[in-house]
Amino acid sequence: MIEEVETSQLMNRLPVTVRRLSQSGPACPPSSTSGGLRRGGRARQGEKGSSRVIGEIVKNGRALKIRYAYEGFNKKFRIADCGLRNEPISECGMNRLWNADCGIEKSEIDRLGHKLRRISSRNELTYQILNGIIDHQGEYLRTGNPPDLVPLTQFDLAKAISSGNRKIDNSWISRLIRGLKVLTPSGEENDLKFFFPSQKQVNKLFIKGLLDRERRGMVSGRIKEPYSDEQIREMLSKSSLSLRSVAQCRNEMGIPSARRRISGCIYPPLWADFSVLYPLAVESVRTNAPASPGIYEFRLKGQGMDYPNGKTPIIYVGGSGNLKKRLRDHLGKGNKNGRIRDFLRKQGCSFRYIRLSNPHFHKSAGWREKERELYKAFVATYGLAPECNRIMP
Repeated sequence: MIEEVETSQLMNRLPVTVRRLSQSGPACPPSSTSGGLRRGGRARQGEKGSSRVIGEIVKNGRALKIRYAYEGFNKKFRIADCGLRNEPISECGMNRLWNADCGIEKSEIDRLGHKLRRISSRNELTYQILNGIIDHQGEYLRTGNPPDLVPLTQFDLAKAISSGNRKIDNSWISRLIRGLKVLTPSGEENDLKFFFPSQKQVNKLFIKGLLDRERRGMVSGRIKEPYSDEQIREMLSKSSLSLRSVAQCRNEMGIPSARRRISGCIYPPLWADFSVLYPLAVESVRTNAPASPGIYEFRLKGQGMDYPNGKTPIIYVGGSGNLKKRLRDHLGKGNKNGRIRDFLRKQGCSFRYIRLSNPHFHKSAGWREKERELYKAFVATYGLAPECNRIMP
């Protein structure tokens, strides 16, 4: 729509000007490694990043600014002349242009005005949302450290970016951010929804970050024993978590208790490298799973399976050269694993993964080796293969 409007002959005949929303410099070039969009919003073949990346947030010292993937997203149209200097595009203003005897049919002016209002309104709201994310999640954007995220609801952001002459409804934010992504200063490609974590999600990130450091400390010898839930609660005192909440968050992330958290001796041997849990559903996989090599597991919701050596909610472990594609296959009609289909239909499942970024893992032998390691660790711990694994990797 932006290109259609800007290339129309009518635009050249009317006193419509453009104001740039972000002043951070030129838009991302289409060939940049940040995955910018080409004209029309489609990614060029071979570009990094998806076609849903609307832009990137860049650092300039401590300051954070928005650089759009396509310059058309950075525009707000205004009427400049005919006694309407610097006035936003409005139905009233377009009527006055027609009344100024400009020699153009009113229906043409009305259609153009409608499109200009839509473009300007959407671009302005997108800009306000991105700035709101920067204001609330600035520390995370500067450090790239997930525990630096803070709880944020769409309602709270709507309230923060509303003004006296324009009240923002949180449903507008919900519709606009659906499926859109942004590149962070650390190079991560995040869904805009990522920046609206609940308090519980933030608590999990705090705990996982702490236990990741614990694992590294135990490997280096700086830490002699794993942290108990009580110690974790004391270290995260600013979150005001109860002991029960710490244990619940830890269990939901699949992290063993301190008594069993001995690196390499129990399943999983790489527990600290796993992502948080996500619902095993099409939209969740599309949003949260990376299109890169890795290993993964499926877990039942709210209960565990009885195995010879204990109880666990894990029903399947696997690996793939493309996690997103493989998880989509599990959810597709072509999935031949009847047990997984039954669990999904009757009880629901969650998934988590370990992303393997080393170039070695892009080869089949690389991720398959980690898949076998995960499978064997499960069998050694629980005395039997996962419920839905039909063959050994």
